[in-house]
Amino acid sequence: MRLLVLLAAVMLATALARPFQVLVVSDEEGRVRWQVPATEGTAVVLQYTHSIYLAPTWERFVVRGGRLHLVDVSSTREAVLEYHRLAPPYRAEGGRLVAAISGVTLDGYVLRVGPRGHPTLQVGSRVLPLHAVGVGAAVRIVVRPAPRLGAWLHR
Repeated sequence: MRLLVLLAAVMLATALARPFQVLVVSDEEGRVRWQVPATEGTAVVLQYTHSIYLAPTWERFVVRGGRLHLVDVSSTREAVLEYHRLAPPYRAEGGRLVAAISGVTLDGYVLRVGPRGHPTLQVGSRVLPLHAVGVGAAVRIVVRPAPRLGAWLHR
């Protein structure tokens, strides 16, 4: 019986120690504000109100190979897509215009919180209120490997 318990404990410790990916949002001082599991294929959606056109805008990424791949940008106003120099044709989807993107891959990015944007970041089913860091503050968003146990403890 002891051998079985010991074997189970070793298997659990091995599984928890194996690295996997997390999306980390840190502030300008490098303090981790949020850390969320981000497995291969996890959808990451930056949602904000465009500061010039005051239109809801989404930038949709997918986690692949430890990086963020921009899939599309959508908004309720065509002017937002044109502002970002995204070429038509756009497809209509749920009351939004969507510009498909290919070839844009980021190791991470910095976002400065503006007075109107009210940005949030949806990572899988979790929604992170990026605006909570305060107007004028910046956050850095990256995907990095982390031990499973560390990520589990920071949930």
